[in-house]
This record gives sequence, structure tokens and C-alpha cells, in this order.
Amino acid sequence: MNYMDEQILSLRNMVIDQATPDNDQAKLAPLPLSESEQDNPVAEKNMVLRIGNEHITLEPRTILDGHIEVSVPKSFSLMPLEKAKFKYPSEHRPQVIYTSLEETINITLSPADTLLDADELPEFTEQMADVLRSVQPIRNWKGTEQVTNRSGLSIGIIRFVAAGVDENLYNEMLLFIHEGHVMMGTFNCMESSMQTWLPVAEHLVQSLRILPLLSPSPLKKEVASL
Repeated sequence: MNYMDEQILSLRNMVIDQATPDNDQAKLAPLPLSESEQDNPVAEKNMVLRIGNEHITLEPRTILDGHIEVSVPKSFSLMPLEKAKFKYPSEHRPQVIYTSLEETINITLSPADTLLDADELPEFTEQMADVLRSVQPIRNWKGTEQVTNRSGLSIGIIRFVAAGVDENLYNEMLLFIHEGHVMMGTFNCMESSMQTWLPVAEHLVQSLRILPLLSPSPLKKEVASL
């Protein structure tokens, strides 16, 4: 599986230039759900978190032409292309970038060209971890993990703290398979606010799901065959 190394190296520009100041030191805690909400999938999708006296709603967003759904803070917005080019100067910049109002917390997702079988994901995750440790200025290695989230999606997770311009940057890299291709996502924030935002990162992982493709209606099929 040595062919993977080139794909992994191409990803490093997605996380290498993301250090920005972050002054958010608030404490994050999930609001308790009622028993009816705990049994309600919709309530899970619209989870509310509390940062100090502020409530943050996580809402589902459909991305990549309707193929994938993920929950992100409602206040996060898509980063404009010009800003993305500046913040991610590499040609391998993420395809989708959600960022906080201050642009200090980022959630990204991109498809890769790498073809991979589902049973190869754990090995691929470890290979990516090895390459990252060789090319990134790692300050604190948090390790790797393989999880299966609520929707049944297998995800490889790589966690580490890397040196930034003004402060160290906490990263979670997410790897999963969609239609035989590797999908690569990241969550990052300043190390000083890592404990604050870890619940958001956890909900991000659990909310990822592949959406079923909509089949054309019988009428459209019939017309197409004429």
C-alpha cells in the first residue's frame, strides 16, 4: 500500500497553515435532553451546547453535492474562496471549509483520489499518522482511533497538537470511505481552547453520514426510455 504515501503527503497543506489567534476560553457543556428528546433522532441532529452563558446550536448541513451530511455550529459559515486561498495556499486546500465568526475554529472536508476498500481503512489511518509525524511539527501526539458512528460509518481519527505561528493548534483528522474513495476531514482549534471545543469535535464525528442517492421517479425513467 505504498501508493498511499503520496496521497497522504498531499493532504498536509490542509492543516499546516491554520494557526490563528483564539481568545475563546469559555467552558462548553451540553444541555441536558429530556427523555423524549433522547429517543428522537431529530433532537440529536439539532443538539444544543452551552459555552458559558451562550447557547450554540449544531445543525445538519448537506455538502459535496448532497452526498454527505454533517452537523456544525449554526454560527459557522462557509469560508469564501479568496480567504480559503490565503489561509490554505496549497493547491490541495479543502473543498469544504466551515469556519467560526473569528475564523479560529475550522471544520473541513474533501474527497481524495485514493481508492480504498473498507477493510483497508485502519491500515491507511496508521500510515497517514506515520507520515504526519514525519512532516508536521508535532508538539503533543494524541494518537489514533477507529470508530463506528451512529449512522454505522467507519471513521479513522488522528489527533495531535502541532506548532502554530502564535500558539499550538489542536487537530483531529477524520478518514472514511465514500463510493470507494477516501474522504478526508479536519477539525482544528487553538490548543488553549481544545477542552472547550472537544464536544463539538465529538458531535462532528457522530453526525457524519452518507446520504442515499435519490432515484429518479418512474415517470422520469419512462420518459428517458422513450
